[in-house]
Amino acid sequence: MTIQNTFYRYVVNPVMRGLLHSPVHGIVSQNIGILHFTGRKSGRALSTPLSYTREGNLVRLLSNHNTRWWHNFRGSDAPVRIELARETYPGMARLLEGDSEELREGVIKFLTALPRDAAIYGIKLDSNKLPVTESLAAAAPQLILVEITLDG
Repeated sequence: MTIQNTFYRYVVNPVMRGLLHSPVHGIVSQNIGILHFTGRKSGRALSTPLSYTREGNLVRLLSNHNTRWWHNFRGSDAPVRIELARETYPGMARLLEGDSEELREGVIKFLTALPRDAAIYGIKLDSNKLPVTESLAAAAPQLILVEITLDG
């Protein structure tokens, strides 16, 4: 585990969970939620705070190969629950990994809705705050996109 991952796991994530469950959750809950899922190998209940975007009943989560939480969705769609603005929704998570047109389209939609996260993934934005094609192409092989279709 890298120093950055350790810092997020033991410092940032607990602070975010506390903030998201507090009366002042509105400070961050418009684009940070808590994903609840079951460990694929361990069977343990797990949760992690993540940036998200939402279009109707579709929620997108973006990550990269430096993190591990998304490994739990390899192989097949998985049932999850996600807390968005203190409301919990059940859904099915689908993992997109490896450079593909579908992954790139999802990343563009994610970063268009949440441009502040582009720098985290080393993706440059143009003057209209859209991902620069060459920058996205360079980053895409390391990106992970999880799409959650909310029930109902």
